Amino acid sequence: MSPALAAFLRPSSFALKFAFKGVLAMSLALYAAFYFDLDRPYWALISAAFLQIRPMSGMVVEKGICQIAGTVAGVGVAVVIMGLFAQAPELALGSVTLWIGLCIYGASLTHNNLSYGCVMGAVACMIIVVLTSSAPGNFFSVALARLSELSLGALCAVLVSALVWPIRVRDHLGQLADTAVNATFRYMALAFSDPSQDDLSAEQRHAEENRERQAMLEQMMTGLGALNNLEIDAHSARYEGPQGKGRIRGVHLLTRRSMRLYATLKALHQLRHPEFFLRHHATGVDGESEHPNAIDDDGQDDQFAPPAVQQPERFSQPTQDLMQRLGSAFQSMADNQGIGQARATLKELRGECLRISRGQRNLSALEARLLYSLREVLGHALVMLQAREVINHPGRHQLRQPSLSWHRDHGRAATNALRAMLIFGTTSIFWLATAWDNGAVAMLLGTLFSGIFASRDDPAPIIPMVLKGLLFAVPSVLLFGNVLLSQAQHFVPFILIFSVPLFIGLMGSVVPVLAGICLPFVVFNILLVMPDNGMTFDVAYTLNRSLAAGIGLIVTILGFRLIPVPGAGWDKRQLIQTTASDIRELAERPAQQVDSWFGGRMGDRLLRLARHEQSRQQEQQSRQGGADSPAIADEPQGMPLMSLGLTGMDIGRGIGFVRRELGENMSRPVQRALQSLILALAEDFERCSQGKRPRRLQKAGRRFSQTIAEQDAMSRHKQALLAGWLERVQLTLESDALRQNA
Repeated sequence: MSPALAAFLRPSSFALKFAFKGVLAMSLALYAAFYFDLDRPYWALISAAFLQIRPMSGMVVEKGICQIAGTVAGVGVAVVIMGLFAQAPELALGSVTLWIGLCIYGASLTHNNLSYGCVMGAVACMIIVVLTSSAPGNFFSVALARLSELSLGALCAVLVSALVWPIRVRDHLGQLADTAVNATFRYMALAFSDPSQDDLSAEQRHAEENRERQAMLEQMMTGLGALNNLEIDAHSARYEGPQGKGRIRGVHLLTRRSMRLYATLKALHQLRHPEFFLRHHATGVDGESEHPNAIDDDGQDDQFAPPAVQQPERFSQPTQDLMQRLGSAFQSMADNQGIGQARATLKELRGECLRISRGQRNLSALEARLLYSLREVLGHALVMLQAREVINHPGRHQLRQPSLSWHRDHGRAATNALRAMLIFGTTSIFWLATAWDNGAVAMLLGTLFSGIFASRDDPAPIIPMVLKGLLFAVPSVLLFGNVLLSQAQHFVPFILIFSVPLFIGLMGSVVPVLAGICLPFVVFNILLVMPDNGMTFDVAYTLNRSLAAGIGLIVTILGFRLIPVPGAGWDKRQLIQTTASDIRELAERPAQQVDSWFGGRMGDRLLRLARHEQSRQQEQQSRQGGADSPAIADEPQGMPLMSLGLTGMDIGRGIGFVRRELGENMSRPVQRALQSLILALAEDFERCSQGKRPRRLQKAGRRFSQTIAEQDAMSRHKQALLAGWLERVQLTLESDALRQNA
């Protein structure tokens, strides 16, 4: 049975509870609006419907607060606009257009329910100005009514979500934290798997590598997806008691350490699996042998010549045995090993890393750095276990952890604002030119959906699904809203009849493939019926409003087609520019702030890149005909954008290590050499994103190492770690350059 049929013929208990809670909240809102004789009770209905989309109690409270705050702000701006331009509707609508652009700009730069609050500020201002433009004397009564109706709907939604089968954010966060930690540990188990496959043929070895790479991709995307949802949903936990803030801090800690761990593992996995680098060295981008004297556009030798150290046996046997133990240990921990036993295992392995690094005198710089990075990985894993405990039981731990520094893409926000202004401007001109009463519906829907979809990576395929929801809602409204409701004489039969399509729509919206159709189906049933004390059951009027809604959606679709959301190319340029800029700024920031500042900003970027990579993988699979497509399987690491982000994170963390070791009181020669090294790292990071080999890092690294040795600014052990890190970054940048070419 298809998921669509199963959603309605064999609904889950969660779907039935979700639909019942949504219908109950909307029924209470409608009854209260009728009782208080509000002008447009359906606005209370719509308010309750939007708040029940994610019915967890903390999220409903937070969304309700943001909705009311946005409405108050929109009403305040509408007061100013009507006070200035009550007699000039063209100027009033022009001012509303600017306000809508400002609100959508803010919605694109904010996260969580704050974005929804910005959208509601735009919608509230637009509704009040449009409804009172022909009768300015009714302005204050209309503004007060809109605020009362939306607040009433929010209150009913909050009460139902808290009292009827309550779903807590804390339970949701605990499940996501378990998913993130277990997926990360499985990724680590695969990363530490044995790279030697001497008993296999070349084809079998290649197939095994592809399967391993795909498994790593799946685990990474699962872990990053859970972390992304954690960061989005965690803020609602503050509305579920005094322990909510502790859970939020635990989420931030888990996200930070997971991002650092992924960045370190990416470099370690490349060192353990040199075939990922060497395979693409022998052939060029088109599969032909590269010319030995190839040069790039800067006149520099662009030949990728991996150093001799890049062989599987470059690490000693104790180190290789240790990494095998790490793989087995992380697989056991991912299979729900006890917390106490997992911590004991991790501490034992950290001690083993330290014993190997101190017990062998002939360690190369690269192997010394590898062992240091392994201790870092194990430390991150220990902190991740602690963060998961904080999320599940915040009262047992005291934790101070700042939130992520969000990456704000002002170019994308300006694009979204321009599109929203264009959509509203087009529908408002149409309304003024035709003097069509229902033209306001087109303006409302254009503003609402251009704001709601602005924060999505690729909303173009979703808006046609909203149009399908409208097409399904029209016959439902004609049957239930015009024929059956006309026979209801009291509220009880009225709400029983009206709830049938709402219940069906909410029940189907639980299924992800149907949510884009079923949720608009519910909203359009409310907008087209418009239940109030003076409603008429006129088929022509219903069709008239349906036509206006269709026009608004078509204009919205055209707006997203004419001004599309910037794609992966834009995100790549933004990532490179902002990350390189942040790397350069690391030379100026205090050493104690480097990790928290850079790690927070890169954490949000990596989460955004994870969403892009996930959508890109799905698009490639659909074009190539499935998940086992050779084009996907042969792609190095499978995630070129994500790989760049992880490299940037690793570079920033390495600079943080150097800054901490040197302290604030550096000599002038060391300070100049460090600044030169940081600038070289930023430039070569930008070069590798263009598919060009790094050209400044080796020279700047040698100069910095020599200066450190001459000034005796680090111990010999730390100098060896520094040399190993520089060598590893050089290999990573060359590998990323090849990946960008591929």
